[in-house]
Amino acid sequence: MADTSLFYTLHPITRVLLALALLMLASTTTSTAYGLIVLLIACLSVRAIDKQWDRVGRSFGLLRWFIIPILLLHLCFSPGQLMLPGWALPFTWEGLQLGLQLSVHLAALFFAAIVMFLALRRSEWIQLLLLLPFFSSSAITYLVMMTPLRSSVGELLQAFRSRWQLRRSWQQLPVMLVSTFSTALALAEVQSQQLWLRWPSSADSQFHATSQAAASSLIVNLLCLSVAVSGLGVAWQM
Repeated sequence: MADTSLFYTLHPITRVLLALALLMLASTTTSTAYGLIVLLIACLSVRAIDKQWDRVGRSFGLLRWFIIPILLLHLCFSPGQLMLPGWALPFTWEGLQLGLQLSVHLAALFFAAIVMFLALRRSEWIQLLLLLPFFSSSAITYLVMMTPLRSSVGELLQAFRSRWQLRRSWQQLPVMLVSTFSTALALAEVQSQQLWLRWPSSADSQFHATSQAAASSLIVNLLCLSVAVSGLGVAWQM
């Protein structure tokens, strides 16, 4: 679990500044080499927070659907020196360079955004949302209902995936989607009724409670804070 990572022993402000510095570096870096370095740091950060490579692998699997079109479009439509003059496809070295640069920049931004999302625990993000002026106190109801509903909908989607793998009938796909959507709405209604009957007495306080004190030492927090400020300064100068 992500909550057991040593990263969460840092103070929340230090974590946010570290993630923000990485995100700004990914946003301002234009060099492919520097972009690869930022991408590597972001991937290792996600691995260190999650303590596993699953999220990194899934993210790369999602990114391929964005990176492949970027590479193909720039290879085929960028003017410059042809890579293979005898081929019918007009691949150019300039297109390859530009496509790689944009792909690395996109991947670095994507993983830096993941680190920014993981910088705070779920409870800390909820506390931050509740501090916003436009966030109503009635949102606590939906936040409390989110956890059990998320697990129920996850099981429902897994069942839908299993049914689709067994049948793989495009004609039945709309019916399966409508049925899954209706079941999800029914689950939400049941969860809301149970929440109304058994409203937790600590629901209001559990989200407004202050964050726990960081378990790491002051020296570690100061070192990480200096790294974050240095990263922000480097990104500002780029």
